[in-house]
Amino acid sequence: MEGSNSHSHIQLSKEKISHRQKKQRMEKNETRSAKLLDLDVLDCPICFEPLTIPTFQCDDGHLVCSFCFAKVSSNRCPGPGCDLPIGNKRCFSMEKVLESAFVPCPNTEFGCTESFSYGKVSSHEKECNYSQCSCPNLECNYTGSYNIIYGHFMRSHLYNSTICSSIWGYSSVDVRININEKVLVLWESLQKLLFVVQCFRERHGVYVTVRRIAPSASELKKFSYCLSYSIDGHNVTYESPEVKRLLEVNSQIPDESFMFVPNCLLRGEMLELKLGIKKLMQK
Repeated sequence: MEGSNSHSHIQLSKEKISHRQKKQRMEKNETRSAKLLDLDVLDCPICFEPLTIPTFQCDDGHLVCSFCFAKVSSNRCPGPGCDLPIGNKRCFSMEKVLESAFVPCPNTEFGCTESFSYGKVSSHEKECNYSQCSCPNLECNYTGSYNIIYGHFMRSHLYNSTICSSIWGYSSVDVRININEKVLVLWESLQKLLFVVQCFRERHGVYVTVRRIAPSASELKKFSYCLSYSIDGHNVTYESPEVKRLLEVNSQIPDESFMFVPNCLLRGEMLELKLGIKKLMQK
């Protein structure tokens, strides 16, 4: 019994020392860092996206992110092979890990120095100025940070682009684009901006839209545009609320922010448009 009591006494002493050391660290506001070898353990096992707070768990300990939890039917765990109740049981220990797990931006190698909690990296990556933009010339495979993509384009593809001199107002410029070539790049030298005029031919006519090569960073200046097309006394005009931003020119037909020219107003393969781009006032 004495040996047992002695062992218990030693164990309690160790716990007191550990508790005292932890309290001292907290009083000094000291933090300790650790290395996580596999970030996948911080992903939701259902949707494989980063876990978010609140994080829920079933009675058997399976984790579910808040987005998947909202889709749970009959309050049953959606985990593979599990049908246990999930209720509103939070996994506070994992939430503490998520709050403490900071990782660098995926664009660190391109110059970004920001670090974020793991669950917020994906939203930052969409807005990061170091996000990799693809060259708007469809025959070029170059990719680079938003900060340098303009310089690459001017060095390599200036010969087949159009200057856009109407950034500061709606004094429109004439733009000619071949519908079959689908893309015309516009550039503005003062702000070092690249805009893309795209054509999408469909059964009943052609969709025309203007977009900007840039990440969706909220701090970047915003622009709107006005397109007009006139033929045989007919006039089609569209004014957008905002120029959409994209990292790569794609072939997806826009579901908003476009001008539509019906087949009855087309004359050959060339579209002669008037385009005005202006800066929106920041709120």
